Amino acid sequence: MDHSDLNVVTWPYQLTEAVHRDLYPVLDPSRPELSAEGQTVLITGVSGGVGKAIAEAWSIAGASGIVITGRKIDTLNEVAAKIKRIAKSPDAKIVVQTADLKSETSVHQLWDKAIKEFGKIDVLINDAGSMNFAPIGQIEPSEWWNDFEVNVKGPYLMSHYFLKQANGKGTIITVSSGSAGSTFPNMSSYASSKLAQTKVMEFIHVENPGIRTFTLLPGLLKTSMTAKQYLPFAQDNPMLSGGMSLFLCTPRADWMKGCVMSVNWDIEEMELHKEEIQREGRNKLTYLNAQLRKGGHPWENRAEK
Repeated sequence: MDHSDLNVVTWPYQLTEAVHRDLYPVLDPSRPELSAEGQTVLITGVSGGVGKAIAEAWSIAGASGIVITGRKIDTLNEVAAKIKRIAKSPDAKIVVQTADLKSETSVHQLWDKAIKEFGKIDVLINDAGSMNFAPIGQIEPSEWWNDFEVNVKGPYLMSHYFLKQANGKGTIITVSSGSAGSTFPNMSSYASSKLAQTKVMEFIHVENPGIRTFTLLPGLLKTSMTAKQYLPFAQDNPMLSGGMSLFLCTPRADWMKGCVMSVNWDIEEMELHKEEIQREGRNKLTYLNAQLRKGGHPWENRAEK
């Protein structure tokens, strides 16, 4: 890859001409337009960089209640202490709970605690993820399948229990990956599970008209999951995901419901092309890159038949 251009890995997933790799004004969590006052949010995967940034953003934006979960209790407690310090609201309540998102019993217990503490969760952010890096045939089947357990079953269980308490209203944001639309060697379990995850979000959107669902692409970051060869290009600020998660909960983002949104895309440029994006499904999951319709795809050489 061309190491002289640190955007070279980002370009293939860029919908807008403008590209953002650092926080910009529209996504600044301190902006009044992104206020989370009076809202409760549950965030998974807070042991990782993106999850931490999202929790911080919601604290800065003034959320009244934040539930954070992950696998590492020490890390969760550290994050809880920080978001309590930076919270806009001194009365903000932070709840920490470890959970195994592959276990329905564990997820049920997590939601029991969240509802006991807050009565209702307004926003669910599924950030927890798993990635194996090995070719098919050279990784144990159980390890390969673990990505589906974490990346598909986890968000499914979390969404199931969110919907049971939502009373038909709320927001679900699931953090995915641009790699879901690509085929890279050694990433079969990760990319396939992220693709399935995106489809599940689309189903929740069509089945629940009052629930706002979004698939969020967090860009390329330096995390424990980042493949070594991609580290030089991992230049995205995790706080982009924090700001975007707040933006997607505002009325301004209503027209993006049920779609994919990347932190690298420019929101104002997308708004200029809103009609085309909606009409052509520019940020929807594409099954086949062909126009399936009566008469078949309009082949370029149809006239030569």
